[in-house]
Amino acid sequence: MNDNRSVQRCLALLRCFRRGPGQSLTELSKSVGLHHSTVLRLLSTLQSEGYVRKEGMQWSLTPQLLEIGFAALANTGVSDLIQSSLQGLADQFSGSANIGEKIKDEVIIIARANSVSELRKILIVNLRVGSALPPESALYSALDLPEAEWSIAKYPDRKVTTVGISLFSGAVRSLSLGLSINDDEYYGDKIETELLPALRVKRDEIRRLMRLGDV
Repeated sequence: MNDNRSVQRCLALLRCFRRGPGQSLTELSKSVGLHHSTVLRLLSTLQSEGYVRKEGMQWSLTPQLLEIGFAALANTGVSDLIQSSLQGLADQFSGSANIGEKIKDEVIIIARANSVSELRKILIVNLRVGSALPPESALYSALDLPEAEWSIAKYPDRKVTTVGISLFSGAVRSLSLGLSINDDEYYGDKIETELLPALRVKRDEIRRLMRLGDV
């Protein structure tokens, strides 16, 4: 088997566990579109390296992958100062603030802060650092937007609106800054007159802290 192809298949297999632990060989084979024997060979290799485990007929990831995950987080450039800055934004608007980075056709949350009033919604939405959001999300739509423009996504079932702006766009990285707020408190002109100015000020602050661009 081609080494590059093996790595690609192995990574695709690991991504299948985003849906949660306890997946069968049949489920995994169907997800990656590979024969059972090929998937079993990949799983056996990952098991021998300590990254997956088998309990009965179910496969799950092991905590050893956290070593790679924490190393990846360290490379995002998100420091305690940046996290504190993001927390200030979330608290100011009683919402949730996120920094996202573009990875292929998704945006991955690399930093997240939630106000106290958002704790109940967090349990429902289940977003966290490492969560991937689709192209229709405000955080993704904001990637590479001009400085003055912004994106918006509404979630009527939760009475939540998310607003996003571009944080940084370069040859290697593309990042966005997003804020989710309660519709009962921020609506209509208040988004443009109160929320967006604060979001742009926070963008400049985070850029300086992350040493992005010339800011």
